[in-house]
Amino acid sequence: MSRGTTAEQAPRHTPGRSPKGERTRQRLLALAQEMLAEGRALEVTALAERAGVSASVLYRYFDGKDGLVAAVVHAFYDEYDAAVFSTPAGPGRGWLEQEALRIEREVAFLYRHPLGRAVAAGLLHEPAATRADAERQRVHEAAAARNIRRAQRAGELPASIDAGLAGAVIIGALRSALGEALGRAAPPPEAAVGEMVQAVGETVLRSRLAGD
Repeated sequence: MSRGTTAEQAPRHTPGRSPKGERTRQRLLALAQEMLAEGRALEVTALAERAGVSASVLYRYFDGKDGLVAAVVHAFYDEYDAAVFSTPAGPGRGWLEQEALRIEREVAFLYRHPLGRAVAAGLLHEPAATRADAERQRVHEAAAARNIRRAQRAGELPASIDAGLAGAVIIGALRSALGEALGRAAPPPEAAVGEMVQAVGETVLRSRLAGD
């Protein structure tokens, strides 16, 4: 993903909504993303002025300001999941290799997406954004746990590992590391962050391997 990626670049036509209406909705999403990426509170009046519509138009497409904010965060995570979890790792890779590639993709996505810094560094101050972010992080933790269980069934990881706890630790370490990195005026190289998170994950898993 490039720095220019925005919620406006992938409009989805909704049955019953005109093409013009869909463009207006996507425009509101894109402008709201810009405001949130800047660490600003979302002001409906200011957003409507930038979009060239009346403030009441927002309520035609979203469940108020909170609905718009949540839609922006969920759109961000939909792109995140498509870039990281829905992209095949390629044949012939062991579980640890696939995990390293996944971490590399996650770091790259958050570094490059316009909203990545605000999400990772905790700069989304809207309550609806915080709720949506927490919801999607729980989804990622569950996905990480399923990923570990698949490795256990394949015999690549021992059954003694608590997949739920390990998944939460790995996702939490990733988010903490990215929050620190992207919160800096000059973030460290992506590779350094990825290697650190991968080392933490391997330490968590190998602490169980050593005990078996």
